[in-house]
Amino acid sequence: MNPPLRVRRGADELRRLLDAHTHDVRALDVSGFRDWLARRLERWEHDPAFAQRARIRDLRRAHPRLRALEARERDARAADEASPGFARLRAVDRELTDIGKAVAGLVAALEGAAEERRPLLTAKLAAFRARREALRGEREALVAASDTRRELERATAELDAFRAEIGVDREEARLRELLAERGRSSGRGGAAFEDAAVAAVLEHLVPELASGGAGEGADPGVRVLRGVTLGAARTEIDQLVVRASPDPGEPVEVLALVEAKRNPDDLGHGFRRRQENLAWLTGSRDGYDPAAYRTRSFPRGHFDRPAVHVQDGERHTLARESFCRFARDPATGFFLDRLYLVTRPGTLWGVGAAAMSRIAHRVATDERWEPESDAYLRDLLRWCLALADPLEAPDVLRLYGSSPERARQLLLLE
Repeated sequence: MNPPLRVRRGADELRRLLDAHTHDVRALDVSGFRDWLARRLERWEHDPAFAQRARIRDLRRAHPRLRALEARERDARAADEASPGFARLRAVDRELTDIGKAVAGLVAALEGAAEERRPLLTAKLAAFRARREALRGEREALVAASDTRRELERATAELDAFRAEIGVDREEARLRELLAERGRSSGRGGAAFEDAAVAAVLEHLVPELASGGAGEGADPGVRVLRGVTLGAARTEIDQLVVRASPDPGEPVEVLALVEAKRNPDDLGHGFRRRQENLAWLTGSRDGYDPAAYRTRSFPRGHFDRPAVHVQDGERHTLARESFCRFARDPATGFFLDRLYLVTRPGTLWGVGAAAMSRIAHRVATDERWEPESDAYLRDLLRWCLALADPLEAPDVLRLYGSSPERARQLLLLE
C-alpha cells in the first residue's frame, strides 16, 4: 500500500525551496565551483555507474600504454579506410555478417521444421554455407594483398590483448550491465512519479478549477487528460485539466496545463518547452517555428484544425479555442497563469538533468582529472556554464514566486 501523498504549496514553500536548496553553478567563481563539485561528488559516488566509470578512468590513467595502443589502432584504421581495397573488404565483411545470421536462423528453423519443409531449408542452408566459404576465401586473398589491413589487424590484436591483460574490457562490460540496470529502475521511478502527479492534480487542482474558485459545486465534466500529443511534434503534454462540452463533438475548454518533473532541475527545460507549445496552441506565431510542428495532421505546422485525444474510451476534441484562457503575462512575456508545475523538493543546481549527466560523465571519464588545480577547474567551470540555458529552474521558480497566487501553481510532492 502506498503511503499517503503529501503536497506542499504556497509562497512560503516556494521561498524555502529557493533559499535553502539553491546551489546555482551559474553564480559561482572557481572557489565556489570547487565546493559545488565536492557536493555533487558526494552524490555521484553513491551511483554505481559513476563509480564504475571512475574506476575505468583511473585504470586507464595507471596504464598510459593503453592510449598509445589506441592511437596506433586509430591510425591503422584510418590508413586502411583510405586504401584501394577497403570498399570491397567492407562489403565482404558485411555480407559475411548477414550470412552468419541467415545460417543461425536456418539452423534454428530446421530444429522444429515439419518433414515436408526440411529439404527446402536444408538446400538454403547449404547454399548460404557455400557462399560463406567463398567469401572467406576472397577475404583471405584481399587481406593478404593489403598491407594496411594486415597492420590494422595486428594493431587491433595487440590492443585487445592489452585491454584483457589490464582488465579494462571486463570493467567496461560491468559498466554496460550497471547502465542497463539503471535504465530499468529509472523507468519504474518515472512511472510512479507520473501517477503521483496525477493524484495530486485530482486532489488539489481539480476541485479548485472545477468550482471556479467561487465555492460552487464541482463540475462533473472536468477531466484530467494525460500524455496529450494531438498528433503534433514536440507536444507531449503531461496533463491537461479540461471541462468537457455537453456536446461531445464540441471542443473542450482547457482549464490548466500541468508540467510534471520528477527532478526539480528539469523545470527549466519543461517550462521552456511549454512556452513554445502554448504559443503554438494559442496561435502566437512569433513563439514557435512551424517547421518543427509540421506533421501529417498539421501539414502547415500550425494548430489550425481540431484534434482528438482518446482516453478511457472517451473522445476529447481540442481546438485553438480550447486554449482561450491562456495569454502571455504582460510583465514577463511568458505564459504563466494556468500553467502549473509539479515536482519534488530537492536541491537546485542551476542546470537540467541532461546537462548534469554530461558533467558527471566528464568528471568520471576525464583522464586529466585534477580537482586541486584552479586552472583545471576554471576550464571545467567554463564548459559547465556553456551547458546551461538562459532560463533554468531557479529562474522559473522566481517567476512563480512573484505573487502568492502564482506561487500556488507549484505543487511539491513528498
